[in-house]
Amino acid sequence: MAAVTPRPPAARPVLTPLRPCLLPMLGALAAAVAAVVLGLATAGTVVPVAVFDWPYEEQRIPVAELLCVCAAAVGAWANRPRLWEWERLGGARTRIRAAAVAVLGVLLFGGAALALLPSASEAENSWLLVTNVLLAVSAVYLLAPFLGAVPSGLVVLAGIFLGAAACNTVPGLNRVSPYAYAGSDGWTAPDLLAGATVPALALGLAAAAVAAHALTYGSTARVRRRGAETG
Repeated sequence: MAAVTPRPPAARPVLTPLRPCLLPMLGALAAAVAAVVLGLATAGTVVPVAVFDWPYEEQRIPVAELLCVCAAAVGAWANRPRLWEWERLGGARTRIRAAAVAVLGVLLFGGAALALLPSASEAENSWLLVTNVLLAVSAVYLLAPFLGAVPSGLVVLAGIFLGAAACNTVPGLNRVSPYAYAGSDGWTAPDLLAGATVPALALGLAAAAVAAHALTYGSTARVRRRGAETG
């Protein structure tokens, strides 16, 4: 009589845990979602900047744009521990991973800007909302390896407000400013710049942010030491 070989039990499906290197990106994703939700809730709300009154034109900064800058700083901050580890390890693969962090960060907030765009559809030149967010978020990710995430966000916010003050005090400056400020009817387009200049600058700044992350592994040793000291 032939022996019957018992069949092995069916293999159970194994759930693959999320890779640890991807976990910090969840923080950036959550920050982007929060920026969209709060941006939609505050649609149409602006921060007026006017150093001088009439006849100088008041410059207005949409709150949604400021929320995206703050969220980008939070997203970059969430990646600090992983980037600090990569900065110590070095190697070509870690350069690629660090560059991917910047790519994903910029893409997340570019998507957030697109999600906010319908709320500004009635305003003039509403496409400048997207380029503004790309410029600001790319600047955060460009500076983060050298200054740290939170200081980079503060520097970019300060630059936005200083730019608004400059456009208020210098008539016609907003016609050549890549970062556009809102007026009574919508964003003031930099009509003295060539049509593709602003999108090209936004993409160029994003590429520079990716290159900076690849070059530094996402963080410099000075930023890592300062972060370790402050906790």
